[in-house]
Amino acid sequence: MKILAALLAAMSVLFGVAVLAYADVIDLPGEWREKLGFEEAVANPPCRLGMYRTSQDSPPAPSGSWRFEQEAPKAPVESGGATIGPFVYTLGGNRPGNLHTVLALDTRNGRWSEPTKLPVGLNHVAAAAHDGKLYLAGGYLEGEAETDLFLEYDPATRTWSEMPPMGRARGGAGAAVIGDKLYVVDGGPQPYGAEDPPPPFKLLEVFDFRSGTWSTAAAPPVGVHHVGAAAVGGRIYLAGGRLTHEDSSAAFLAYDPATDRWTQLPDLPEGEMSSLGVVAAGGRVVVFGGDDEAGWEDGGGTVSPSAWAFDPASGRWTRLPDLHVERHAFSAAVSGNRVYAVAGSICPGLKPGGAVTTHTVESLPISAIREG
Repeated sequence: MKILAALLAAMSVLFGVAVLAYADVIDLPGEWREKLGFEEAVANPPCRLGMYRTSQDSPPAPSGSWRFEQEAPKAPVESGGATIGPFVYTLGGNRPGNLHTVLALDTRNGRWSEPTKLPVGLNHVAAAAHDGKLYLAGGYLEGEAETDLFLEYDPATRTWSEMPPMGRARGGAGAAVIGDKLYVVDGGPQPYGAEDPPPPFKLLEVFDFRSGTWSTAAAPPVGVHHVGAAAVGGRIYLAGGRLTHEDSSAAFLAYDPATDRWTQLPDLPEGEMSSLGVVAAGGRVVVFGGDDEAGWEDGGGTVSPSAWAFDPASGRWTRLPDLHVERHAFSAAVSGNRVYAVAGSICPGLKPGGAVTTHTVESLPISAIREG
């Protein structure tokens, strides 16, 4: 009887662990998620810091450097990033353990906190801030199917509200705010685990915060996911992204809301790149990090430490100092007089335990961007 009771107790514990792991409440190693049938086996190419690092020799990166900040308590990958005042937020992320994660860095003192959790699990979510609140559009719900969810978070009350949904469910989109409107660009269906994944959307949806309604604007000429967007001088800029589940784009585009037209601009200096940071700083569009995942299952692909600034006035790219740690699928944000790169992954693709992550956080002064 004692043996039977012990066996039943062990089975109960295993069942409880399985339930919690499936709900992403606890971190379970990838190989056990596969054994329990939660995930399919993934490729296992070698991975270490610097192994996939690729940085152009010409033009050389200028002097000066990114500064290491206090490391993040967790290392989300495929999270959203946004800023309210001195706080840089990192929202959601991949398994194990980060689908509901919300981290906040107080850039005044370098302290991290977890002020809330996402009401639903999300990764590949488009994040932006407006009027002191955070907004999350789309993403892959619980890390699985794409969603049309649109969520609002008020840091003052620490409450979440569900807003009117987007017209089309999608993840991996870019988002930026101009005035009282949020622009959510491209993105697409969940491309992983499908035999013939559908292509990303060529789509621009606009949310009017005053009327609380969505509308559709001119579609961009390229459809991508894993893409970044930023607003400078009343225009939306779209950089890179993935054309398929692996192949990246070098396209750099601008959208003018006044004319409802897209313009093709000089390609990204590094060529094809996705999952990169894209922010507005110093009157310029700053792109940094990113990867090219083509052939990652066979040990291919690259991850970039490079940073570049695009000046809308001159229409030219300028090289900025390289990140210390190459990374992609990280949170990018601007607070005060610095640009931030938070966590992310140092190798393309996935390992059996998930993405290979970094807890490191780096920042670059905006003065270095203006001088570039």
